[in-house]
Amino acid sequence: MSSRQMILDAVRRNRPELRPLPELPTGAVLSEDAVERFAAIIREVGGEAVIASDASAAIQERYPDAQRVLSMVDGDAFPGGSLEGIDLVVLRGALGVVENGAIWVDEASMGHRALPFVTMHLVLVLRAADLVADMHGAYAALRLERDTPGFGVFISGPSKTADIERALVIGAQGPRSLLVVILP
Repeated sequence: MSSRQMILDAVRRNRPELRPLPELPTGAVLSEDAVERFAAIIREVGGEAVIASDASAAIQERYPDAQRVLSMVDGDAFPGGSLEGIDLVVLRGALGVVENGAIWVDEASMGHRALPFVTMHLVLVLRAADLVADMHGAYAALRLERDTPGFGVFISGPSKTADIERALVIGAQGPRSLLVVILP
């Protein structure tokens, strides 16, 4: 018997018993001012939040000079081509977390995994009905511990980095701005 086989057999013999995962909290109840609190957190982390019934008008008002715009909100397919020089990307958020302003964006909504990170400005459109109070509620709603959803990412604010000299740079490795349009 080879040493490799002896090691594998020893590992198999000494494997611990499988135990069920602990029950996790499913999330807090949303407060009545959840939309306003969510918008306030977005602003605290460097983004901009607006509650608007017309996302297109809110976007046009804030980014009138954007030349190369990719919107994936209406289920459009990624048009392909270069990811270079994109001024504005508009994506639909699947879920917003009030406690930290994070928004879950799944791969199907992105069209291309890199879109939220290569654009100069990012807009996430989210329905107020898709807010949860905390990350426990987000994980329960997304079923991330049970299902394999593919690629997805929580986005909270524009890209930022800081160093030990307390210099904060916004837009260092990604979008310079984030606008969250909350649809009532």
